[in-house]
Amino acid sequence: MLTGSPRNLLPIVLAYLPVPIAGAVLSARWGVGATPEGGPGDMVLRGTALTPPLFLPAILLAGAAAARRDGAAGRIGAGLVSLVGAAFMAGSTANLPNDFAAARAAGTPRALTAVLAAVHLALSLALLANALPRLFNRR
Repeated sequence: MLTGSPRNLLPIVLAYLPVPIAGAVLSARWGVGATPEGGPGDMVLRGTALTPPLFLPAILLAGAAAARRDGAAGRIGAGLVSLVGAAFMAGSTANLPNDFAAARAAGTPRALTAVLAAVHLALSLALLANALPRLFNRR
């Protein structure tokens, strides 16, 4: 049974925020997109091989802050965090071959893309472990 706490979510998210910021800077500097044909403009809605779609960390921050509240607001926040966690899990696994192709096309290190995928996978597990108990707890 999951015993995480929604109080853990905000510190986890704040510790994570430098990752998408650095990924966005590197994507812009190296011209990395979501696909081999894409470019840094992809980072806002589609993400790149070096950063998730930038709207997701914004939703994640708002959800983590809301998840600390009692009642419906806390459950909605936990739901948002859970959705973003699931998106990160899917993006770090199912989309990895496409990310490798985009990184190769831009000439960026494959290892960097792999490390970022591992960070997002670990992050998604931490988010889900701490958000799901609040989401399913009606108290």
